[in-house]
Amino acid sequence: MTRSRHTTRRNAGTRLSDKQIAVEAARRLAWDAAVPPNTLQVKVSHGRITLLGILPHEQQRIAALEDVSRLFGVTGVSDHSTIKAN
Repeated sequence: MTRSRHTTRRNAGTRLSDKQIAVEAARRLAWDAAVPPNTLQVKVSHGRITLLGILPHEQQRIAALEDVSRLFGVTGVSDHSTIKAN
């Protein structure tokens, strides 16, 4: 099952580059024990993160979205991950 979720947030102040946001998002996902390693790909364009990949459980998707949506400089998150039980 594939769903697309979009959230948008505007941050005042200094804007980080897309590369900086992508690096930090990948680092946060790597540190989160709830998100299996190497399951999600992070793309960033104009501060908007897009998550792509396959996860076994909905709770992992929720954890990943929480990890990246709170990053400084993120203007929104598009979730294009898929839940597929093993």
